[in-house]
Amino acid sequence: MIEVTQIRKRYKDREALAGFTLSVADGELFGLIGPNGAGKSTLMKILATLIHSSDGSATIAGFDVERNPESIKRVVGYMPDQPGLYQDMRVREFLEFFAAAFRLAKHKQREAVEKALERSNLAQRSQSFVEELSFGMKQRLLLAKTLLHEPKLLILDEPATGLDPIARIDLREQLKKLNAEGVTIFISSHILSDLEDICDRVALITAGKNAADDRGHSVIVLQSRAAQLQVYQVDFLGDAAFAATRAGEAPGVKLLEAGQSRLLLQVEGTPAEAAKLLQFLVMAGVSVTRFDHPTADLEHRYRQAFGVKQP
Repeated sequence: MIEVTQIRKRYKDREALAGFTLSVADGELFGLIGPNGAGKSTLMKILATLIHSSDGSATIAGFDVERNPESIKRVVGYMPDQPGLYQDMRVREFLEFFAAAFRLAKHKQREAVEKALERSNLAQRSQSFVEELSFGMKQRLLLAKTLLHEPKLLILDEPATGLDPIARIDLREQLKKLNAEGVTIFISSHILSDLEDICDRVALITAGKNAADDRGHSVIVLQSRAAQLQVYQVDFLGDAAFAATRAGEAPGVKLLEAGQSRLLLQVEGTPAEAAKLLQFLVMAGVSVTRFDHPTADLEHRYRQAFGVKQP
């Protein structure tokens, strides 16, 4: 869904992005984490066609972000970290305004607004003024507005900032539901526990570049939300291409990451299936030196990646 290659963004006195690379698969719920000023918002603005990159390339659903901005806008829903709201509008009026702004066909606008109200659980507040809503309800309204044109990809920049715990839980459940419906989601957040709960993978970024944790991973695969899917790390000796090819031939196994001496594999089924995978690799001639089922522990790995000391 998203392919970013060596993307750069230069300003007069600094470089906000300095060769960042990223790949997000269709249907993923993918997180982006890093310290303040790392380049997260800049990257999302480039993907949303709000600003231009200085170098590198980025595509969404096969469309080049720079050359096909109109096509990008049709498939992307973008929610910035500090979105604006028209406080003097009523909730329904606000959604109707953006349904027209998104150039939805007139006969589809009413249906889109009704669906947005239902999705956001704001149907009972449709005649309330926006300024009367709680902060959590306003965030729900903004997400509903972002979904009016049924985007295939949601880009969410710090959507949980300022929300109370109940509103954060509500947001997480909304995002899980949308993702289950087939919407790809790319989200940044400083609330690591939220990302650990909902994301398939998260990427690390600092100073506009790909960062890595203490295990050398720039992308962290989180515990799968589907109990029947488990992630295993396989260290090996010998030819990397040979090991990756053999692993790809194993039944019920998906190759997530391949390095010079390490594979990250997703295994369908119980631990018994993982044992069969190990046996398959050994019998296929792969010199396995480690076969492990790592837990994500995202906060610990964030500290290791960005040098955050324990209190």
